[in-house]
Amino acid sequence: MVRKAFEISLKEKRELAPDIMHFVFERTDGAEMAFIPGQFITLMLAREGKLVRRSYSLASAPNGSSHVEFAASYVPGGFASELLFNLQAGDVIEATGPFGRLILPEEQESRYIFVATGTGITPYRAMLPALAERLTLHNAKVVFCQGMRTNQEMLYSDEFTAFAKAHANFTYYPCVSREEPSDAFTHGRRGYVQDCFAELDLQPEADLFFLCGNPNMIDVAFADLTEKGFATPRLKREKYISSN
Repeated sequence: MVRKAFEISLKEKRELAPDIMHFVFERTDGAEMAFIPGQFITLMLAREGKLVRRSYSLASAPNGSSHVEFAASYVPGGFASELLFNLQAGDVIEATGPFGRLILPEEQESRYIFVATGTGITPYRAMLPALAERLTLHNAKVVFCQGMRTNQEMLYSDEFTAFAKAHANFTYYPCVSREEPSDAFTHGRRGYVQDCFAELDLQPEADLFFLCGNPNMIDVAFADLTEKGFATPRLKREKYISSN
């Protein structure tokens, strides 16, 4: 399906971690930003007379407003990140979408396991209201495994920690690869994000996995889970590739 392009204007931006920014835009036409949590939009950027496309997962749940939120990492010398990080309030860019299939299925699952590195956590943040409903109404279980190099880079960790405190069937595993995890993390782990699989008593027929972020992490996790008996339909994937 061809999506009609629309313009978005920067409302605000804030630093989430070193070289990672959260952006809040608003559609200039005032129309509702309708999407399914887990989807992304594509920015249409002009570069030397050519059109450059860069895609970003939406970081907040749809709420009937015209707001558009996403996070982006700074890539030194990267055309898109240089443009985004230097935008000022009121600046306008063109976008299209939403796109993507990294979404919750209509069927209810007994346990959802979300795995992310870097800004790959953003589509899961957008799913929190929908997951709260499934936790409450369907007695589902949800596990978040988030991997970063340092505690300072653990994006939106305060929100996930608060969500875990509010929902008994939600478990949050922050996995830190280059230092000891913060004492603020109840289930903090030292190591790579896929290392926490050993603690989850995995059930290939019942667990539904979401893998988002670094391509190497996704390939390693996918191979590991396939070896453990997971069929491909039980492993939803979306790779984030840094580009100029």
